[in-house]
Amino acid sequence: MALSLSEDTRERVSKLLDVSRVAVHYGWIPFILYLGWTQSLPRPNLIKLLSPFPTA
Repeated sequence: MALSLSEDTRERVSKLLDVSRVAVHYGWIPFILYLGWTQSLPRPNLIKLLSPFPTA
C-alpha cells in the first residue's frame, strides 16, 4: 500500500527533507545552548556567556 506521488511532489518532499536535515544539523547545538541558558535559575549574562575570557 504505497502512496503514488507525482514526480514533482517527490522532488518537493526530497528537497524539504534535505533542507530540514541541514537545519537540524546546524541548529541542534545552538538550540541546546539556548534551552540551557533560558532554563537555568541564575541566568548568566549573555556577554559573559559568550566571552572567551574567564570570569573571576
